[in-house]
Amino acid sequence: MAAKPVDHEIVYEEFEPFCKWQRKEDRDVLEIHLQGFKKEQLKVQISNHGVLKISGERPIDGSKHMKFYKEVAAPNTKYDTHAIHAKFVNNNLIITMPKLKPSSPDPTEPSKPISPPAAVAAPAKAPPHLGGNVPAPAAQCQMQSCRKRPFMGSKLGKLAASLAVTAVAAVVLAAYVHFMYKSTVGHDSI
Repeated sequence: MAAKPVDHEIVYEEFEPFCKWQRKEDRDVLEIHLQGFKKEQLKVQISNHGVLKISGERPIDGSKHMKFYKEVAAPNTKYDTHAIHAKFVNNNLIITMPKLKPSSPDPTEPSKPISPPAAVAAPAKAPPHLGGNVPAPAAQCQMQSCRKRPFMGSKLGKLAASLAVTAVAAVVLAAYVHFMYKSTVGHDSI
C-alpha cells in the first residue's frame, strides 16, 4: 500500500516593498522595488473606480511564500486610465500613469468658473498591459510609501474588527438589560 503525500499548508509572509514616485508634468511614474520576483508572479490591474491594484506572490522555500498588495488612486479625472502601463525591469516594477491633457478653452465662449464634479464616473474596464516604453528615471524624484489597503488582512485590522463587533454586542446587551429592567419594574409597582 502506497503512503499518501502530506499536504503542507502554505504560510504567507506579507511585506511592504520600497516605492519611489517620479512626478512629472505629463505623467506620474511609480517604481516598486521587488527583489527576487519574476514578471509572472506580479499582477497589475485597474478597477472601474480608478484604483490601481498591484500585487505579487513568490515562494521563499517549501511552504513559505512572500506576498504584497498595494492600492494606488488613479482617478480618471487626473490620469488617462486607458494608457496606464507597467514594465518589469531589473527587479523593478515601473508603472507609468499618463496625465490627462487639459482641453484648450474655446476663445469664442465666455469663461466660466470651474467647479469640481459631483461624482467621478467609472472608467471603462481596460486592464493595463505589461510592456511599453518607460523613460529613463529623472535625477530628482519624490519618494514616498505607496498607499496600502487600510487594515485589510492585517492582524491590526482583524483586532479592530473584533473589538468593534464586541463593542456593538455590549451596547445591544446593555440596551436589552435596561429594557428588561424597566419592563419588570413597571409591573412590580401595580
